[in-house]
Amino acid sequence: MHKILLSEPIDEAGLKVLEGRAEIVISPDPSEESVGKLLKDADALILRTATRVTADMIKAASSLKVISRTGGGLSNIDIEAATEHNVVVCGVKGPQDRFVAEHAVLMMGALAKRFSYLDEQTRKGNFKSRFEYLPDGLAGKRVGLIGLGRIGRIVADICIKGFNMEVWAYDPYVDAASIVLDGVVLSDNLNEVLKTADFLSLHVPATEETIGLIGKDQFTLMKPTAFIINTSRGEVIREADLVEALKNGHIAGAGLDVFEKEPPDPQNQLFQLENVLVTPHSAALTKQTVAKLAEGAAENALIVLEGKKPPYSPNWDIIQDKKQTHVESKAISH
Repeated sequence: MHKILLSEPIDEAGLKVLEGRAEIVISPDPSEESVGKLLKDADALILRTATRVTADMIKAASSLKVISRTGGGLSNIDIEAATEHNVVVCGVKGPQDRFVAEHAVLMMGALAKRFSYLDEQTRKGNFKSRFEYLPDGLAGKRVGLIGLGRIGRIVADICIKGFNMEVWAYDPYVDAASIVLDGVVLSDNLNEVLKTADFLSLHVPATEETIGLIGKDQFTLMKPTAFIINTSRGEVIREADLVEALKNGHIAGAGLDVFEKEPPDPQNQLFQLENVLVTPHSAALTKQTVAKLAEGAAENALIVLEGKKPPYSPNWDIIQDKKQTHVESKAISH
């Protein structure tokens, strides 16, 4: 029976998938040290977000065949090292998309209406706060989307149909002909989207191209009344530059579900600013999705251990090609 290591406990729905089909081991904590030790004799790793799987961990795990994430983001895995050692990396895409999109749009509304401030003042008995700040409406405002993949398109749909907002998007990997959403303007000019957005919402993975994409120069281009929303990956924004932009009034506020370092330092300067709304990388974690993501990750691990292709993997085909090339080379040599 295969041994499957869980870096952290997963939802009961995922455990039921594994029950009777694998030996389940749960790490006592998600640290690299603890997970790394247990990984050495595991056939599969089911991974959440708190653990970073390094090249050294993969190299030391001689039995490891698959790393299965309970989500679509794979930035906490050294995919290059996994591919080198023929370890399939896979994730679960789909169940969380709608809820991440909802989270982004709700952050827009909460910031524009200044819910945090008004809630605090009302609880303090300052009912006159209703006159101290008149919030903005969403109708007619322009949303700038950086990334127009699955989640970005749902955000666009909600904003257009639900709030009568304009949507402009920048995504160099999307063909205008593939856009089926009425009302979305696909721009090939990032700066144009930055300059005109009332709400800038980020929906890109953390890659060499996107890490640090939004910094001082980009904030300078934005409207002083604009808000930035990030439910993608924290590394996309340079946090030090964001702090300065918020303090200096280059932008009006920020809604952040993700951070450069996770978990973030409690002394993070962003937490001291009243025009910042933060959540703990929880946009995808609804009651509905947690169960589906756990199920999907468990099923993917078993699929790969059975020698089959998982629904989403960035390196499955590469590994299969390597194996085929090896077989052919061996045959020729004989």
